[in-house]
Amino acid sequence: MDLLLTVELGVVAAGAAILGSMLGLGGGVFLVPIFTLFLGIDPKLAIGASAVVVVVNSVVGSSVHLRSRFTNLRLAMLLQVTTALGAILGALFGVGADPSIVYLVFGLVLVYAAVSMGIPRSNKLVALAADPMRLGGIYHDPATGDEVPYVPVRIAPGLGVSLGAGVLSGMLGVGGGVVMVPAMNLLMRVPVKAAVGTSAFMVGVTSVATAFVFYANGKLAPDIIVPAVVGVFLGGQVGSRLTRRIRAQRLSLLFGVILLYLGLSLVLRALGIELPGQQK
Repeated sequence: MDLLLTVELGVVAAGAAILGSMLGLGGGVFLVPIFTLFLGIDPKLAIGASAVVVVVNSVVGSSVHLRSRFTNLRLAMLLQVTTALGAILGALFGVGADPSIVYLVFGLVLVYAAVSMGIPRSNKLVALAADPMRLGGIYHDPATGDEVPYVPVRIAPGLGVSLGAGVLSGMLGVGGGVVMVPAMNLLMRVPVKAAVGTSAFMVGVTSVATAFVFYANGKLAPDIIVPAVVGVFLGGQVGSRLTRRIRAQRLSLLFGVILLYLGLSLVLRALGIELPGQQK
């Protein structure tokens, strides 16, 4: 691998980590399509590298989210039960799947994520639900100066969604945050910053299972992983700190446009159509 490609991998990984940490998406949702569409990396190797990168990004980003009290550990560990199971099943399928299927599924997931970014989200709840499982939390939002209390609802449907998020995580190496952040916020009524912090913690655990399956099948390439990990280590710290000060809603439009472009590009590639500037 030449030096230029190594630098490009690191820079892309740093940018993906910044965006991923700010929205709890793990970074893989940006990393895999850019690696495959613009840098010509084999999709299976890109997914395997992404799984490792998401673990690193989660460790780096979660430390900041934990100090900010954005992470709900009790909720994360509950949802993690079904997410980890789904990740193993998804990875076993994804490691042997036809690349066109991976492109198509990944593209549709990114289009869904782009659309979900445009749905209005609220950080404040008028009334808190009952909390028999003691899953509620509260955090201080530096961007608004408010104390934000919340109690997650619809726990059973949330567990079902987390299973599906795990399957997508295992198949695509994205960590599952692309599904879990909108699900926690829109379905379970968890404020967006708490959803981001909780998802950032979860995706690391989920991606360990994905990385293990890809490692066992020889789909981890050190020359891709090393520069990506270095970039993610630097970018993850920047993104987590920006989350404290920036209103997440202001970023939704930008991220939605990026995800929509990448998603449609992957769908077109699955159909055999290449856009200008992309590599086969």
